Formats: sequence, C-alpha cells, structure tokens
Amino acid sequence: MLLETLAGYLHTRFTRSSQLKDKVELFSLYAQLAYSPSMVSSADLSAATRAWIRVAEDFHHPTTLLAYQTSLRLLTHHVATLPPLPQHLTSESSLAVDAFSACLRNRSSKNAVELLEQGRGVFWTQLTRLRSPLDDVIACGQTGKVLADEFTQQTSLIRTALDSPGADQHDRVRHLNVELQTVVTRIRELPGLSRFLLPSLFADLKQAARGGPVVIVNASKYGCDALVVLVDQDPVHIPLSITKEAVRELSAKLGILTVRAKSIDVRRDLGVLLRELWDEVVSPIVNFLQTVHPFQSRIWWCPTAEFSRLPLHAAGPYRKGQQNLANLYISSYTPTLTTLIRARRHDLPHSASEGKHFVGIGQAKAKGESELVSVGAELATIEQRINGLATFTRIEGQESCIARVTEELGKNEWVHLACHGIPNRKQPFESAFALHDGHFTIEHIIRCELENAQFAYISACHTTIGDEESPDEAIHLALAMQFAGFRSVIGTMWAVDDAQTDKVTSMFYDNIVDERGRPDYARAALALNKTMKNLVDIPFDQCILYIHLGA
Repeated sequence: MLLETLAGYLHTRFTRSSQLKDKVELFSLYAQLAYSPSMVSSADLSAATRAWIRVAEDFHHPTTLLAYQTSLRLLTHHVATLPPLPQHLTSESSLAVDAFSACLRNRSSKNAVELLEQGRGVFWTQLTRLRSPLDDVIACGQTGKVLADEFTQQTSLIRTALDSPGADQHDRVRHLNVELQTVVTRIRELPGLSRFLLPSLFADLKQAARGGPVVIVNASKYGCDALVVLVDQDPVHIPLSITKEAVRELSAKLGILTVRAKSIDVRRDLGVLLRELWDEVVSPIVNFLQTVHPFQSRIWWCPTAEFSRLPLHAAGPYRKGQQNLANLYISSYTPTLTTLIRARRHDLPHSASEGKHFVGIGQAKAKGESELVSVGAELATIEQRINGLATFTRIEGQESCIARVTEELGKNEWVHLACHGIPNRKQPFESAFALHDGHFTIEHIIRCELENAQFAYISACHTTIGDEESPDEAIHLALAMQFAGFRSVIGTMWAVDDAQTDKVTSMFYDNIVDERGRPDYARAALALNKTMKNLVDIPFDQCILYIHLGA
C-alpha cells in the first residue's frame, strides 16, 4: 500500500534525523485513513491501521485515539463483507482491549466503553445484524415498509449464501452485503433512525447497569484496568497493578489445577490462586463498590482477554474472619453490555411466568463418550422439585436426539441440559452437546427459533470455553444459548464432576423458587450464589465452576 510505504519511510527518516516536519507529515498521512476509508482495501486494512496505532503509541501522539477509532470503524466495515466465521476475526483480537486502555490513559472513559463494545463480540454483532428487529422501520409509513421488506430480503439472501458453500461464496456474500449497506443507508435517512445498526453510544450502553454495576476488567499489553459502569453517573476508572502477563499466568495455573482436581484435592492451591486474584484485581474494585452499591446485591462482570478465563466471582482473601466476594455481592457475567441489555429487553411481568413449560434433557450414553451415571438421578430430582410448578417434560436416551432437542427448545421457556459438553477451542463453532445421534453444535443452537425462552441450566463440561485465539469473541455454548433467546443461563468454566451434579442441581432448584412458591428465572444468580455457599461434602473446584450469564 503506497500510503503505508510512504509513512514507513517518513517514520524511519524522523527516527534518524528527528526533523519535526517528517513527524508532522507522517501523522498527516495516517490521518487520511480516518477520512478516506473507501480507499483502504481489506488486504491493507490491518497493516495500515496497526502501523498508525503503533507509531502513535510510541510517540504518545494526540491522534492515538483517532487511530483506534478509525481502525475499529474500518474493521467493522471489513467484517460486514465477510461470512461471520472466527477465522476472519482472530487477527484483530487485541484491538478493542488496547483501544480501551488508550481511552483510559487519555481520561476518556465513555469513549473507552463505546470502543470496547464496538470491537468485541463481532461474530454475535454480525448475527444480531441479520436478526435486527424492524418495528421502528415499519412504523415510518410506506417508505419504511418497503425498506423493511428490502432489508429482510437481503438478509435472507445472505443467510442462504452462508448456507451454500462454494468457491464463489465469499464474493456472493460480499456483493450481498454491499447491497444491504445501501438499504441500511436509506433506512438511516428515515426520522429517528439515524443510528440504525450503528455502534451504540454510551448513553445507551450504560443502561446495562440498570440492575446493578457492570465491572469491565480489561487486560491490555499497555496495562490492566477496571471500569465500573453505573447507570446514574460517569464510569469510574480503577487502575490495576497486575500485568497482562501475570493474568495469563494465573489463567494457565487455573487450567493445570482444574485438571489435577480430577484426581487430587486442590483446595489449598486454588485458595492461593483466588487470594491472588482478590488482592490484585477484585479487592480494589470491591473497595469502590461498597461506597456506591449495597452488599448482597447484584453485580455483573464483563471480563476481556485473559480475564475471561478466570473465576472472578470466586475471588476472596480465604482467610479466617474475612469475607470472600460471594459473601459480599451476587455475581453474574456478560460478554458485552449490549448482550446484557438484550437479555433484559423483553423482561416479562411475573404473571407471564405462570404456566411455564420446562424440559429436562439428558444424554448419559452418547456415542464415543464416557457414561454419565448421575444424569437420570439429576433429572428425577428436578422433576420432583418442579412438578406442579411447571409443565415438565423429560427426555433421555434415544429421545434426546438433535431433531427432538431442537423442537423442545422451541416450545419450552425453561430447559435443563445434562450431557457431555465438548468444547473446540480451535474451531469454536464445532463446540457441541453430545446427544444420541451426534453433536448438537453452536451452529444448531443459533438456528433454533425460540418464542419465549427464559432460563437454561447447562449441566455439562466447559460450556463457557471459547476460541483459543480470540477469547473476546466469546464463541461458546453458554453464550450461544443466550444469543438464541434464553435471558438467563447457568454455564460451567471447566470439567463437571458427574458424581456431584445431583447435589448441586437439587439445592439450586430449591433456591430458584420465589417466596410465592414459583420458579423465577430472575432469581437464577441469587440461587446459584446461595447454592455455592451452602454446599458441603463437595470438592472445592466443583463449588466455584458454575457461573451465571444474563439477566
């Protein structure tokens, strides 16, 4: 690319001669990227914007934030012309977290939230784009109806193209996306729709904190930070002393410990790790939270990069007479603020929870997998607890096949899934639940058409493990269930001990019933918190592996 070559020449010349005019001309060239995105080919996108960012960071230049903003905008435009597959996303996996760090270093906390949201979860954003509700467009009269029809037609054609592999698939999808962008541009000309499908502004994103603070915990090569998003004031920045390398080491240690836990007691070593996590990360955050948010109320963790693999909810001093986080706050997780807002968007009145339908799905003897001896007892316990409170359907063995599970997910508000979870960190779309006739993959899940999904409890291993190279994309089984429509999801961070699942689920479903004797999905986080604190005679790693996602 000519611009990149010339900029590289000027950078080298300035480094050698320190001529100010070379530096001025260098950044003038890079700034052209902000105003001429159409001139940047997809092949040159990463190199050109990364070079600008790198040089701007080196010189602590005022265009640093503009460089990140431009890079993220161009990335969004570039990805929009590609099929939503992980291989198109991994090369820019650190861009959003570094942009977040740059904003905080420049005291621009609202911008930090906006850029992080724009650059993370690109895959889910793309799918949401194809499912975008068009009610506001249709409400704009005849023109709106015509554009809504065109939008629907184009997104349908894109889905068909994505389902039809071939040598020309990429070109077909690219062409259809260009046509879709034309329709989107026309929709944005309608009254009140100027930001249709554009990245959200902070004024909208802060609504994620409507139910309690959202704590973004970010790991960048430039430093680690926490940012507490509150609904009624500006975000609060809490610098962290831990480095990205130290966070990565903690994650690696946790992986080793959770594997060893299958054969030996790792309580002491896990306690040491969770104490370090508390001292370095969670304690400074709690010190602030207790000044603005009452104890025993809910908070949401929004971890990035290596932090997404750590059990922040289980951090604590683990010292006699001191309170761990679980005793202070009720933790949930969300991959992005938009995901949490979407989970609450169709909150139901309590009356709507009456007469709910609940399906318990179990597969103890999936082909090629070890037998799960507790599945039957687990489902029986749930049926006994739920019977009379909901219409309960139980399917096991040969009945728990891909077609039947797809059907049941579509007509039940609540689901409990007890089976093998099979993560695939190299090809996360292939992560799956092991059923009687094969793997129920993420692709199967996101294609389900759910009418009124409320709550999913996934009693399976590794259901929050995503792409090894792009953890910020959060392409994993639990989030796939949430994207499909479940507002509230229980997932797992590592391997589940089959011998303990019946104890866990029995106490959990006791706790999720409200004071009127009815199961309430909005109590899921509280129910899990109570369950994990009160379990006895269960290995420590099994007490902290479950997490709650969503509303």
